[in-house]
Amino acid sequence: MTGMAYGVIQFVEAGRPVATLVRTEHGQPTGADGVMDALAAFIEQTSGTLLRQGSPGGLYMAELFTAREVEAGHEIRVVGGSGELGMAAEEAGRLSGQGYYYEFVVGPEGDRSPPTVHMTPVSKPPRTGEESA
Repeated sequence: MTGMAYGVIQFVEAGRPVATLVRTEHGQPTGADGVMDALAAFIEQTSGTLLRQGSPGGLYMAELFTAREVEAGHEIRVVGGSGELGMAAEEAGRLSGQGYYYEFVVGPEGDRSPPTVHMTPVSKPPRTGEESA
């Protein structure tokens, strides 16, 4: 079931992580609610501005994407953030189900190159049953 998949979206600017979002459900890359489709549509929507004005920076791109996800009704959280959308890093580490890691790479502010996205499945060590005490 794809609803149980989660997606961790790391926004990287000039080689530095600047924001981490978590889609707590429907985090799979493809399908009607897939994250890659959402990220691709977001890049397409913002690419004209990026080409004309240059990148507004990774943090601002993360804020724009978060607003877009909230508007679309997706469960999105900001790791290390506060308030309604905030999520502690420890909480993110305890998510269950299949996870996917997305790296959304933007250049430094003013860079006119389009963002890129790389996805890798999150692999957790298999449970052996010996962990419980």
